[in-house]
Amino acid sequence: MFYMTIDILFFERTLADLKKFAFKISKELKQIDNDIRIGAVAVEMPGENDANVIDIFVSRKSIKDIDAFLIESGVKVMVFTQTRIPDMEFILHCKKLGIKTIMIQEGVMFDGMNINDVSAKNAFAILGYLPKVCEYFGIVWDMCKYDNRSFFTVWKHVLQEKKNVTLKLAKEFTTHLIGDYIFTMGEYWDDYYLTEHGYNKEQIRLIGDHDLDGFVPTGKNEDAICYIANVLVEDGTVTKKDFDAFLHAFAESVDKKTKLYIKLHPRSNKELYDIFKEHNVEFIRNGVLPSVNVYVGHRSALLGRALYESDSLIIWRFACEEVCFYEKYATATCTKPEELRKALETVNLHEHTNNKLETISKVYWNNPEGSMKMAARLINDYKNNKSI
Repeated sequence: MFYMTIDILFFERTLADLKKFAFKISKELKQIDNDIRIGAVAVEMPGENDANVIDIFVSRKSIKDIDAFLIESGVKVMVFTQTRIPDMEFILHCKKLGIKTIMIQEGVMFDGMNINDVSAKNAFAILGYLPKVCEYFGIVWDMCKYDNRSFFTVWKHVLQEKKNVTLKLAKEFTTHLIGDYIFTMGEYWDDYYLTEHGYNKEQIRLIGDHDLDGFVPTGKNEDAICYIANVLVEDGTVTKKDFDAFLHAFAESVDKKTKLYIKLHPRSNKELYDIFKEHNVEFIRNGVLPSVNVYVGHRSALLGRALYESDSLIIWRFACEEVCFYEKYATATCTKPEELRKALETVNLHEHTNNKLETISKVYWNNPEGSMKMAARLINDYKNNKSI
């Protein structure tokens, strides 16, 4: 099979993952060099309406010989965001062929859990309900054959670990399956990538948090409350009954004269919030996050922006939700109506503090250049054999 020339290759599984990083970085790469050839290997292909600047998409299933694909395409740099088993297979081939590799931190980790963690205890339970089970074991079989490793010995070593199975697997081959560099969202994560992934300090590059790109705190700090809505009911994550119970507790806890902003998600059903029709409420769907003294929300990337504006963040966690990373920086995390009422009574609506800003900026940095722009610049320099 003849493949088009590819300078930069992104490896992802889903379209959502491609949109998160590959599309954005590709746009910046084209601004640097319009002639650069960008490709993406993924399981899910984009539709006609998915605007992007990636030159070629290749379905993973269509690639029968990875070496042949990489060599014929002339790939110079492979970019990935997670060390999943399918990613590791491509990393292994790139390492063997001398192709440069870069990893980008995909998200945040908390309380011993991380974006790539699968424990030996739950590995088979997870695989048991996923149709990927045969696929993943088949991939590791192919990797072992390609690298002259014993499939059974590899799994024996891996499953002796109590956690971080995928990270252990990355160390079982003749070359360590990590990137040449790791681009992180904050210096806070350096120790994690040093101790867990096995990077060294010289391989870490700070680019910042992509969710903060283009965000400029206004510092208006209005004496108001902003509720950051999510699509928990719309997506079926939370039942309407449970969500209504939260909204009822929230409405009861907020004085009707207090200015209340409800920052809707683009897909939010506004009718869910009819309970606030007697409040001093203003709905915002597509506008910027208002700068206020108190924020209330659930799991959302916007919570990161809220903490750049004010220390006063109250998180409501539903019973079906896991712990949210931002809880460690929140004023309170509530699961019961009385906890929410107490939290809202405790915060001072008329006082603004930003004492946590220095700490959180080390966790997820708001890069003035823009994280995706900086990532593109570094990737292009690395492609051109420049020091990064």
